[in-house]
Amino acid sequence: MQKITLGLIVCIAFSGYTQDRTTLRGKIVADTLLSLDDIHVINQTLQRGTISNTSGNFAIKANPGDTIVFSSIQYATKRYVVNTSDLENQTFTIKLEQSVNTLEEVVVSQHTLTGKLEDDILNIPTYTENLPFWSAAELKRMGVSGFNDVQSPVTNTVLEDGTHTTTINLSDLGNAISGMFRGKRKWITTTYKISDFYEEKFVVNELEIPETEYYNFIDFVNEQPEMAMVLRSDDKLKILEFLIVQRDVFFEKYDIQK
Repeated sequence: MQKITLGLIVCIAFSGYTQDRTTLRGKIVADTLLSLDDIHVINQTLQRGTISNTSGNFAIKANPGDTIVFSSIQYATKRYVVNTSDLENQTFTIKLEQSVNTLEEVVVSQHTLTGKLEDDILNIPTYTENLPFWSAAELKRMGVSGFNDVQSPVTNTVLEDGTHTTTINLSDLGNAISGMFRGKRKWITTTYKISDFYEEKFVVNELEIPETEYYNFIDFVNEQPEMAMVLRSDDKLKILEFLIVQRDVFFEKYDIQK
């Protein structure tokens, strides 16, 4: 009987030791007054994720050699490869640096105009990349007046002697351009679905979404305007980070307890 009891104690102790060696417990620190909560902690190797608490503490399943990614809006993304000593260390810490957005240099120059349109156009740089272009026929269909070519029957008011001008209804042009851009927003579509990257079991278990709320959560995420763009990135880590953020919004909006 004593041997059996001793064996059970050894097994329990070994089981606890093994469990500790597969969980990385640590604390996030930073030389800043910014908060340390809700920082994404992602095991990129195991595709598992969690977030830190208000003190910066976290716990995540990990094995030696796994890559852990720490990211948030306030801090620069940091990657760390786990080693055996990290799993045995109860005081493991990781230091993050505050994210700094650097703007590109802006050069302001003064253009000297001659008053002659033909010369000034050649001297002033213009940028046409990604700008929409329409033919006179298309502008006519949009209701913009004052454009004349073989496709439009309006009176020709070409500058023959320098005294005539071509008039454009700016209000109509603005409305037409606005409408064209609204139409062009439709390109932000994708054939990808969340299930192409993460199965239902992963979403339920790792994001702690109740099974009864799984399809409601998927519908909620798909309704977000930026969801299509996130899926188009084909970046599983970026998609996971987006799902974690939307999970918290979903829980708060519908008063769902984790």
